[in-house]
Amino acid sequence: MRKLAILALAGLILVTAGATFADARDLNDQTDCNTNHMKCREYTLNLDAPWYKVAVLLTACDLAFGKCMLGI
Repeated sequence: MRKLAILALAGLILVTAGATFADARDLNDQTDCNTNHMKCREYTLNLDAPWYKVAVLLTACDLAFGKCMLGI
């Protein structure tokens, strides 16, 4: 029973890795993502806004960068 559980987990890991790497071709160009992220940060840091708005906008820039890199 223990060997069956180990084989099932190994199979699950292989299927997950295969599904992840199969979608790798859909990822965006890293240069475009980096450029957009830097422009977003520069715009946000140049705003004349309270610190909490700047913090929220910087977080939004980071989330957008992550989405761009993952191709979501």
